Amino acid sequence: MVISSMAKRFRSVLRFLYLIGGVSLFFSCQTTNKVSMLDLETPPDVANNQVIRKESPPIPAITPEETDLIESFDDLWARLQTKFLLTDHYDNPAVQEALGSYIYNQPYFDRIAERAEPFLFWIVGEIERRNLPMELALIPIVESTFNPNAYSPKHAVGLWQFIGPTAKSFGLQQDWWYDGRRDPRASTVAALDFLEELHLEFDNNWLLALAAYNTGPGNVKRAIRRANMTTETADFWSLPLAKETKAHVPKILALAKLISNSSRYGIELSPIANEESLVLVKIDSQIDLAQAAHLANLNYNELRRLNPGYLQWATHPDNPQVIAVPLDNADLLRDRIAELGPDRFITWDRYEIKPGDTLGGIAIKLDTNIEILTSVNQISGSRIIAGDALLVPRTTDFSLLANINKNNQARRRIPVPNLYIVQNGDNLWKIARRFDLKSADIAKQNNISINSILQPGQELRLEMLANAAPSQEISVAMAAQDYEVRQGDAMIEIAARFKIRLSDLLRWNNLSSSDLIFPGQLIRVIQPETN
Repeated sequence: MVISSMAKRFRSVLRFLYLIGGVSLFFSCQTTNKVSMLDLETPPDVANNQVIRKESPPIPAITPEETDLIESFDDLWARLQTKFLLTDHYDNPAVQEALGSYIYNQPYFDRIAERAEPFLFWIVGEIERRNLPMELALIPIVESTFNPNAYSPKHAVGLWQFIGPTAKSFGLQQDWWYDGRRDPRASTVAALDFLEELHLEFDNNWLLALAAYNTGPGNVKRAIRRANMTTETADFWSLPLAKETKAHVPKILALAKLISNSSRYGIELSPIANEESLVLVKIDSQIDLAQAAHLANLNYNELRRLNPGYLQWATHPDNPQVIAVPLDNADLLRDRIAELGPDRFITWDRYEIKPGDTLGGIAIKLDTNIEILTSVNQISGSRIIAGDALLVPRTTDFSLLANINKNNQARRRIPVPNLYIVQNGDNLWKIARRFDLKSADIAKQNNISINSILQPGQELRLEMLANAAPSQEISVAMAAQDYEVRQGDAMIEIAARFKIRLSDLLRWNNLSSSDLIFPGQLIRVIQPETN
């Protein structure tokens, strides 16, 4: 990909400023404030008495000349290249080795471009606003293959793969309705805050900061001590770090090197328009997402894809109450919401049943009626169990409920959450009965035994079971032309899974038995057609 001479000069100036310390950093001292889609004009600035974080000078404003250059690009990939600042490390042998797993893998980059397209423009703009190396925009490719719903065996979630405690320490809201780790904008703010903090903590060394992001600052500091180095003198390439971390940083640099000259490495990057494609529409009330999709004239699944932070079927009862929609649909959604009025929204309460509660008492307390409670929660009779939760629609208009279900026929009357938090007394059979699922499918989805004893607070993933019958999973996979590699996969296991000879599978994918495969890579599992 060709970069204009003006772009090259601009990149040189940026690198010079960075080296002499002219590029300043900004991070928010937030740990108790919750970051959601409503808080994204500027990161929150909330002090925390328990964590002391270094201060840094404010970010200099982008000059008119820089703005003109940014706007001169039609393709977002070209804009990225002008801001790569870690190019001095691209020729390290470890980077060259990592590059080998990316070159000529066109399906992988096609998938990345498709997933990144709605979110990458905003991420790039936020990195530019902070004057950070643009290599940071590639972290979600390595961490999650740009999948906002990615979930690792270590319980890391989202584009930036935050675990729960770290996410909370950087203000990401997590509750039954919404998870900021899955929200691309909120999680980007938190991730860049974290990276800026690590950069300062490790003496402005970006390689150490990237390593600490992957494995934790404590592990990097221990590796520095074992190498008899100091933070000021530490060399990432010679530190005794875990194998995963030693590979993590070179992968990011290898991606930057490939993007800088993709044609050389046999890759054609699908163009991504250098413009914002989404608009955040404030609803100022909880709204059912199926209803919002209908009002915006959008497919329900597409609306969910653009708003992955919402775990349930509706926006949050309190905050956030904002929906990302394509630019062309934003005015329609605003106008129809204004015409409809908030009294025509269904809002939902989630009530946890307490000892001694009765359906009649709950109905009186929540100003509803028993028929609505039993219908929505599929309760036969009057027996309820303390610790269970009831969903309470804040409407008595059953025609409105019927219209929403009609617009989203795939939804169950009791929606299946993406993530279920185990309550006291729960077991797999009880959870399966509550959501009309099979306990064996829940166990398989979460890699646990069907006889596992569940612990209160344990997280169970149900998102793959919500919209598709488990019995269809194998047939759909077997009919697919490509298989997406998962963590821990090996070619011999994939061959056995699809009943293919290993030699054929390797030949169809131009691989040898010694080649590495990685999560997110697409493997052809059907013989290519011959001319």
